[in-house]
Amino acid sequence: MNHNRSMPKIIPISALALACLPILLHGAEPPEEGANAVLTDQQIEQALHPAATTRSFVPRGLTRRDTADAGQSVNLNIPFEHNSSELKSQASAQLTQLESALNSTSLRSDRFVVAGHTDAKGSAQYNKHLSLRRAEAVKRYLVSKGVDATRLDTVGYGSEQLLTPDRPEDPSNRRVEIRDLGRPAQ
Repeated sequence: MNHNRSMPKIIPISALALACLPILLHGAEPPEEGANAVLTDQQIEQALHPAATTRSFVPRGLTRRDTADAGQSVNLNIPFEHNSSELKSQASAQLTQLESALNSTSLRSDRFVVAGHTDAKGSAQYNKHLSLRRAEAVKRYLVSKGVDATRLDTVGYGSEQLLTPDRPEDPSNRRVEIRDLGRPAQ
């Protein structure tokens, strides 16, 4: 009889574990509580430039141009004013870390795409334009802090590349993605 009473306690724990399984399997963004976390410059650098051991050996006499793998990107939560490309004051904490990472020894010769993304609220045309303005605002900030403007390209995807396609209006879809393009051809 006690065994039947303990079953309801096991079911909620199992339900919680099953509810978290998609997050673990698909690498989804953390729950809303962690969405405002600021990544450090080292975390950004590691995401954009994996350890040197992943680079291939180049035999003597041959030259190689470093190129970015598809996985060399990082999504950042950069807060903007509502329906605006104006950076909120708290955006400087994350942008300072990004600037430090882009000027690090391993990344300072690379070029990057600053890509703006929105959720699916509003029209596709409006979201695409807003996301481009936000990417350009991030670029302006980085350039004002000493990052060479020629190293940064901007693009706005609007809601075309949702982080959580099953939840198109989720706030986690609003983000700025930094993609490493590698070193330019010499």
